[in-house]
Amino acid sequence: MKRLMLISFLLMLIFAGCAIQTQKKKLAETLVYQHAKAWKTGDANLLNSILHEDLIFAYPGRRLNKTETLKDLIEYNATFKDTKIYINKIIIDGNDVAVEWQFASTNKKTGNRTAVSDAIIGKVKDGKIIVWKEYLDGRVSRMQIAGNLTLEEGEEPFPWPRRK
Repeated sequence: MKRLMLISFLLMLIFAGCAIQTQKKKLAETLVYQHAKAWKTGDANLLNSILHEDLIFAYPGRRLNKTETLKDLIEYNATFKDTKIYINKIIIDGNDVAVEWQFASTNKKTGNRTAVSDAIIGKVKDGKIIVWKEYLDGRVSRMQIAGNLTLEEGEEPFPWPRRK
């Protein structure tokens, strides 16, 4: 009888642990989609709501805190329009998140459209994004504007699009 109770208790712990991991995974995935939506729509309030106060947001050439990231979003949306983010893959391991997406937008002044693939390593803490590190090649957008690389918008993201 004691053995059966012990086994029942252990199974209950295992199932509870699985449920917690499933909830964490859903939260992390939701945060990624909300993050994409905030950049697509320019919604600073949404972005503010999902970012941890101790955020580190980094991409080539910049390392920002939360306040600077919100300002970056506003400046970005003053310069670009028709932003689309194509999420290809999200991998979640505990509080760690990896994302593969493609970020496409049109420069309001020039009308040039670019689509750059991006790999992201992030971390969730207290239900919010605390680390967001983007790895991309800035030459891609410049070469798309110059007509040397294809746009490949909405296709599976690769670090480097096909040459024209």
